[in-house]
Amino acid sequence: MYSDFGHWEIISTYSEDDSWITVWPKEGDGDARFSVKLAKNTMAASRTAVLNIVTAGTSVATLTFNQGGNDPVLEISVNESGRSVSYKGEKFKVNVTSNIGWVAEIEQGGDWLSLGEFTSDSQIFECSENATDSPRMAEVSIRAFGTQLCRRFTVTQSDKSSAFELAEKKSIAEILAAGPGPISGNTYVEGVVISNRHTKNYPIEYAASQSDNTMFIDDGEAGMWIEFENAEDNVYEEGDKLSIHLYGQKLSIDSYCNSIKLDELASSCVKTVLPGSELTPVVLESFADISKYENRLVTIKDVEFVLPYGTLVNINEAGYLGVEQKSLYMGSADYNDLTLEYGHYLRAADGSMSKLYTTWSFTERALHLIPEAKGDITGIVNKRYKADRYKGYSTNRQKEDTWCIRVRRESDITAFGNDPSTRMSKTIVQFGPWTDNKLVLSEVKASVGSGTLYHSVSRSVLGSTSGTTDQMYWAWAHARNGAATFDSQTGKWFPSYGNSISVQYLALMAQNWWQNTASQYSQTDGCCWIFSNLSTIGAKGKLYLEFTASSNTYGPIEFQLEWADNAEDINWHTIGSPYVCANWHCDVHAPEYVIELPSELADREGFALRMRATIQRNASDNQDVANGTSRLGIVRISCLN
Repeated sequence: MYSDFGHWEIISTYSEDDSWITVWPKEGDGDARFSVKLAKNTMAASRTAVLNIVTAGTSVATLTFNQGGNDPVLEISVNESGRSVSYKGEKFKVNVTSNIGWVAEIEQGGDWLSLGEFTSDSQIFECSENATDSPRMAEVSIRAFGTQLCRRFTVTQSDKSSAFELAEKKSIAEILAAGPGPISGNTYVEGVVISNRHTKNYPIEYAASQSDNTMFIDDGEAGMWIEFENAEDNVYEEGDKLSIHLYGQKLSIDSYCNSIKLDELASSCVKTVLPGSELTPVVLESFADISKYENRLVTIKDVEFVLPYGTLVNINEAGYLGVEQKSLYMGSADYNDLTLEYGHYLRAADGSMSKLYTTWSFTERALHLIPEAKGDITGIVNKRYKADRYKGYSTNRQKEDTWCIRVRRESDITAFGNDPSTRMSKTIVQFGPWTDNKLVLSEVKASVGSGTLYHSVSRSVLGSTSGTTDQMYWAWAHARNGAATFDSQTGKWFPSYGNSISVQYLALMAQNWWQNTASQYSQTDGCCWIFSNLSTIGAKGKLYLEFTASSNTYGPIEFQLEWADNAEDINWHTIGSPYVCANWHCDVHAPEYVIELPSELADREGFALRMRATIQRNASDNQDVANGTSRLGIVRISCLN
C-alpha cells in the first residue's frame, strides 16, 4: 500500500462472524505491506468481507473479499433402517451434520411423534405412549434449505406386547446363534461391560472415524460387540451390569472384523444398570483356542512379547497418525496393520502366538517400554479380517480371520517384573538396536551372539539418513526408545516424537533392489539382506527369526527368507512362504514379523540367512519398479525353551 495520509487503520465490515478473515498489521504509517489470511469456507453459503482503510476517521479505500461456498452436505445419525422406540414413549436425539440450514419434518403417520428441542446440529423427537394393540410407524425427513438434499427414516413404535417387562431373557450365545439380521421376538440379554470407553481401544477400520460408540459386554459364557446408534449414548463404565432390550434391534457383520455385532443400538434399549459388577476373566495358558472366546474378557498366563521393542504403539506420532494416505501409498495396505493400530506379537509357553493390538486413540500406549520378562495379559479377544502378510503378495487380496487381544489399559499387562531371565525364549543372536548414526561403519556385527549383517550390494553403512546405491545407511525405525507421558489437556506426548536418537530407535536402510549391477554378494535379480556366520550352538528348541521391516513408496513389496550353509553358497533353501514388506507411508511404524526357522538350524555352528526381494514390484503396487529403499529394525533369533 502506498499512502501519504500518515497514520492509518484497517477496520473490517463482515457479512458474518469475522473468525474466517484476519489482517496483520491492522495499523501503520504511510507506505506499508499487510497480509490478509482467509480460512477455508466449510459452509455451503458464500460470504463477503470488506476491509476499510481508515485515516482520521474517514475511509479512504476499500478491499472486498468474496469467498464462495462449499458443496452442500447433509448427514444424520440414523440410517435408512430407521429407529425403534418403546411403547411407553421416549425422547431421542438425531445428530445432523450439515453446512447449510435444514429443517426436520414429520411427513406422515406421526400424530404420536412431535418435534422437540432444536439446535444447529441436532433435533429432539418426542414420542407419546402407545396405548393401542398394534405397533405404529411414522416417516421423518430432514431437508437442507434450497437444495435437493434430503435424509429420510422411519420411526417404529412397538405395542405393549413388546414391553421390556414381558421380554424373555436369553443368553448372548443364543442371540448370536441366530446370525445377522433382525432379532426376532421380545427378548433381552444381561452382561457386564468389559470395555473401557475412556481409553477407546476398539477395532477401527482404516480411515474411519474414531469408534466412540463401541462397547463390549460379557455374560460369563459369551461376549457381544455393541455399537450404539450415537456415540454420546455410550456412557456405561467398565464393570456396569446392563439389561439390554433387543426387541426391534438387529445383528450385522462388521466389514473390517468379519464379526457379528449388535448394530445401531438405541439408548432407550438399555433398561437397567447395576454398577460395580466386574467380571472375572477366563484364564487361559495358550493362544491355541482363543477363537472360542470371541469378544470375551480373558487372561493369558505366562506370555512374553516376542519382540520387546519400543512401546505399545510403535508409530510415528509426529505425522500421519489417523490420516488416510494417498492412493499411491496404499498398495500394501491390506498386508499391514495400518496407521490406526499397532500389533505386538505375543507368545505362550507352548509356542502358540497371537497379537496384542492397541489403536492410535489408546491414550496409554507410550507410558512404558515393552517388558523383556514374561507375565500375564488381560484383554478382549477380537477377530480381525485382513490379508495375511506372511502369504506373500497377490493381486487378489485373500482376507482371512485372525485373532488378537486388545488390552483396555496399561495395567492389563501384569506380573511381568524386570527380570529378562523369566522369558520362555532365549535370544541367541541379535542385531541392533543402533543408537549412533554419526559414523560410517565398515560392517554391522551382532550385538548378541555371533554374525554379520550386510546388504548384497555392500557391507558398509553410511552415518546419515541419506545414502547411495552402493551403501546401506541409517533411518528412523518409528519406535520410541523410552517411555513417554501424555498431557490430556493438550492431547500431546512428551517428549514429542521426532527423528532424534534421543526419542526413537534407528533402522538400517538400503535401496535399488532389482537387478542392481553393483551387487557384490548375490547373483539373484532381487537384492538381499544377508546374515552370515550365524551360530545357534546349544539352542535345541524351536527357533524363530523376529524382526521389524518396511519399505518406502518405491521399495520392494515381497521378500523370501532363505538359508544356506554359508553366505557364498549357490544353493539356498526357502523358509516358509514369502512375506510382504509394508509401505511405511501407510504403516508409519515398525511392523513386526515372526518366522519359525527349520529344525536343521538348531544347535548349528555356521550358517547364513537372507531376505531376498522376489519380484520387481514396489510397495505402492507398481509393477517393474523396485528401486526404492527398504529398512530393517531390530532383528533377533530366539529359541523357545
